[in-house]
Amino acid sequence: MTEAFVRKCPFCSGDMLRSKMPGHIVFTPPWSGIFKGGKIRAYPWACMGCGVVLHYVESLPVLSAEYREQGAGAAAVSSAASPLKS
Repeated sequence: MTEAFVRKCPFCSGDMLRSKMPGHIVFTPPWSGIFKGGKIRAYPWACMGCGVVLHYVESLPVLSAEYREQGAGAAAVSSAASPLKS
């Protein structure tokens, strides 16, 4: 089996195997708009040690760079830093 289809489980450090088919979870980046952005599929990964199934987006580094370019990262940080009123 290739290394691209195996990763370590974050819970038990067991081997996780990727499904051949993408899952039904479809992610649309919120900064790209509903109709402008493309759909990104998440693949289910099953742990052979503890049995958990996690969905991973394969193009996460690309999404992270796109998020930083749009400037949405600065807006999220500034709104998170404001204190809550009670």
